[in-house]
Amino acid sequence: MKKDHRVRVAKVRRERMRARLLQAVMECYAIRVLDATPTVEDVTASACVSRATFYKYFSSVEEAIEQRAGELVDEMIESLKDMLGSQMRPALLFTVSVRLFLTRSVLDPIWASFVARSDMLRADGVLFKGMTMHLNSSLSDGEFVFSDGQAALTLAVGTMREAIKLISQMQQPRREFLDEVMTMILIGLGANRERACLLVSEAATFIYDEAPTRLNWWRDPWVAS
Repeated sequence: MKKDHRVRVAKVRRERMRARLLQAVMECYAIRVLDATPTVEDVTASACVSRATFYKYFSSVEEAIEQRAGELVDEMIESLKDMLGSQMRPALLFTVSVRLFLTRSVLDPIWASFVARSDMLRADGVLFKGMTMHLNSSLSDGEFVFSDGQAALTLAVGTMREAIKLISQMQQPRREFLDEVMTMILIGLGANRERACLLVSEAATFIYDEAPTRLNWWRDPWVAS
């Protein structure tokens, strides 16, 4: 019994240290937004641990980044699964998905900075396979109009990445900024402005109705806590 207890305690300590190191990686990204990838020294100084401790968990900062990005991908996929129903039309699915990324960036600038600079937002990543499907379905439905799917995804992902990066550096991101970024993405995908504005409003209403009970990270960014 005592041995089992020691094993459990050791496992909890390892998990906490790993989480601490990964958080330090994200924090270093937030500090060094315009610089190169953080070094092992940057991460260990932020986490207040030795290099030896770091190398017990990761072989390099790049490995730590890849693992954390993978966890964030899985986390956001689960968030989207929890939020989005299979009966929702594709254009709204796409709009809600992008809006959730932008809103989370407002809530957590460190998260936003890391996400914008990691490979999590690359256009060929697993996270965007679903978005590609939603774009193509929206094209078939006539809600979006474009002639090249890869170009459409590049526009959406590129704009989203730049918006997230900018949000991470803003002192007080405005809701109107997010609304307009979303509207311009949809216009770029072929929706007229009136239709784009309606989609943005519909997505926001859906999120505010569903997110409080379905997403553990959610809170309204523009309401004082």
